[in-house]
Amino acid sequence: MRKRKKTIGLYVAGFIVAAVILLPIYWMFVSAISPKVELLARPPHWFPHSPTLMNLKKLITGGRGTSGEVPNFARAMLNSTMVALITTGIALLFSVPAGYALARKFPQFRKTYLNIIITARMFPEIALVLSMYLIVSRLRLINTWGGLVFVYTSFILPYSIWMMYGYFLTIPKELDEAAYIDGAGSWKALLTVDLPLALPGISTVSIFSFLMCWDEFLYALILTFDIKAKTITVVVSEFTTRHMIDYGLMMAGGLVATVPPLILVIVFQRYIISGLTAGAVKG
Repeated sequence: MRKRKKTIGLYVAGFIVAAVILLPIYWMFVSAISPKVELLARPPHWFPHSPTLMNLKKLITGGRGTSGEVPNFARAMLNSTMVALITTGIALLFSVPAGYALARKFPQFRKTYLNIIITARMFPEIALVLSMYLIVSRLRLINTWGGLVFVYTSFILPYSIWMMYGYFLTIPKELDEAAYIDGAGSWKALLTVDLPLALPGISTVSIFSFLMCWDEFLYALILTFDIKAKTITVVVSEFTTRHMIDYGLMMAGGLVATVPPLILVIVFQRYIISGLTAGAVKG
C-alpha cells in the first residue's frame, strides 16, 4: 500500500512539473494563432475560437504588425544560425585539444584553470558589457557576425574546455599508453583513440554551445543596430514599442525561434544525457 501511494505521488508530482514547464509553451502557441480580440479577451480563451496563421504569415512574408513594420525575420534566423554554428565550430576546434591536454598532459594546471573559470562565470553579463563593447568597437566589428562570434566565444570556450576535460577523464589512460607503445604520438592518439570515444561529449558541447548562442540577448542587443546582424532574440523584442506590444507577432516569433533548438535537443537527446553523466566526474 505504501509503495502504491509513493508511485501515485511520483506521478502527481511529475504531472505538476510537466504542466508548469509545458503551460507557457502551450500559451505561446495559442497566442501565436489567436486573433488580437481573442488574445486580449477576459476570461482568456485557452484555445482560440477562430485560429489564424496571419501572424506566422507576417513573419515569413513581412508586412505591418500592430507595433509597426515587421522586421526581416528570415534574415534574423540566418544571423542567429550562422553565429551559433561558427561559434560552436570554434569552441570545438579549441576545446577538444585543450580538454585533452588538461586531462592527460598538464594536471598541475587543472585546479588553477577550473578556479579561473568559476571566478569568471560569477560575473554577470551586464558587468562586462561596456568592456566587451569597447573591445569590439576597437576591432571594428560592431554590427557584424564577427563581433558576436568574438564575444560568444569568450564565454563559451572556457565552459566547453571544462566539459571536454571532464569527459576525457572518463576515457582510460591505458588506451593512450597502448597507442604510444604502437608508435603513436599525442596528436595521433587523440585523433585515432580518444576522439571516437569522446563523440558523446563532443555532441553535448556542440548542442549546449549552439543553444547558449541561440538564446543570448544582451550582447546581441548592444552590439547590433540593424537587420544585417541582429539575431532572432533581438528581433522578437522589437515587437514591443513605447505605445503598445504586438503580443501575437511576439509569440509567433518566439514559437518559430523555439523550433530549431527543440528539434536539436530531441534528435540528440541521448547524446546530451550520456555526455553529461559521463563528464560528471571528479578531476
